[in-house]
Amino acid sequence: MDIAIRFRQKFKRDVLINMICYRRFGHNEGDEPAYTQPAMYQAIKTHPTPCEIYGKRLVQEKTIPQAEYDGFYKEKMDNLQKILEGVRKTPPKFKPQAFANKWEGYRRPVDKDFTVSAKTNADLKTLQKVTAQITTAPKNFNVHPKLLKLIEQRQQMGEGKLPIDWGMAELLSYGSTILEGNSVRLSGQDCVRGTFSHRHSCFYDHVTGEVYNPLEQLREDKEFCVYNSSLSEMAVLGFEYGNSSSDPSFLTIWEAQFGDFANGAQIVIDQFLSSAEQKWMRSSGLVMLLPHGYEGQGPEHSSARLERFLQLCAQNNMQVCNMTTPAQIFHALRRQIKREFRLPLIVMSPKSLLRHPQAVSSLKELTDGAFQEIIVDSDVELAKAKKIVFVSGKLYYELKKYQTENKIADTVLVRVEQLYPYPAHLINEVLSQAKNAESVIWTQEEP
Repeated sequence: MDIAIRFRQKFKRDVLINMICYRRFGHNEGDEPAYTQPAMYQAIKTHPTPCEIYGKRLVQEKTIPQAEYDGFYKEKMDNLQKILEGVRKTPPKFKPQAFANKWEGYRRPVDKDFTVSAKTNADLKTLQKVTAQITTAPKNFNVHPKLLKLIEQRQQMGEGKLPIDWGMAELLSYGSTILEGNSVRLSGQDCVRGTFSHRHSCFYDHVTGEVYNPLEQLREDKEFCVYNSSLSEMAVLGFEYGNSSSDPSFLTIWEAQFGDFANGAQIVIDQFLSSAEQKWMRSSGLVMLLPHGYEGQGPEHSSARLERFLQLCAQNNMQVCNMTTPAQIFHALRRQIKREFRLPLIVMSPKSLLRHPQAVSSLKELTDGAFQEIIVDSDVELAKAKKIVFVSGKLYYELKKYQTENKIADTVLVRVEQLYPYPAHLINEVLSQAKNAESVIWTQEEP
């Protein structure tokens, strides 16, 4: 490097350093590098080690005598041999460091965790406080005229005068999480307003361009970080995975502009999100919001590739949900931060359901309810049903419309809101009650 830099400075020419690095014994114990690099490994075989080169120089410079070099080397090798023999006689007990420091008090999930509901309901006063915050702008702040109606509607939602939609449920989950002591971090393409203008987590003064983040004002000691990110999915998702892995106290969320944009982050999903717990005992509570649904928007704007995530599921390594009501997203997000463990959550986020007149929830469902892995329609008694139809996501509302219009009275629709971990205990309960059912059907919008 010294020669190269001096040459470059003197002659104003670029320098290429071709550095050959090697492992003296190849890739691992079973490897024979000479199979493919015979000439190179013949040279390496006869090349002295760094230890020998350094030792020889020290002796030549009379820094140490040859005997001291030989004795020092032998002493270190003998020490290593003693340690090896000791370890073989008394193998040390493995103590994983995964749940130390910020992760103290957390644990890995067990099967039983997925058969009990986490307590995710929020206090009414908490929700009212969040509502007041997200529907009030600073004095002399020029909110965009088109948003004034939305703000008014959200005020009425928080007062129980209007049913709660998806965007309001999301903001209430973030705000209540912050008030209860956890910070929230959301990044993604257009995530401040939401790709489909459903969120509007911040307001922009349409005269000055000033930004106001209402949720950031809820608690001085907690944060609501929200960032519109670049279209570099692998970099951004990797960064947020790192955040979620390093600090479990944050509810960390990444949203794709459209669900299939996660294509660009597939390496992070495969190598880290789905497998880090097994490979390195590293937990993550990262949430991925992936807008999904066949609504005529064509390739790259329809499917979040639900099937890919289900193919990665094993041994309770992640959660995959396709939910149908605002209350469900409210409880699912809060569940991420309320449990004693952290697990990635993949959400097939809706598009049409963001404003669907039937895809709404009551305030009571947020204050008294919990996340439901399945939702059984109550229009028809299970015991009297001839047909049980399991369905997931927005397709439920299409089937429900067909059922109502055609007055089908012998069929029960069952929404599977969490596809993995598979809620077998609840599915079995439904089937055991449906004693007169002649057929059980699974319907899907996926090709």
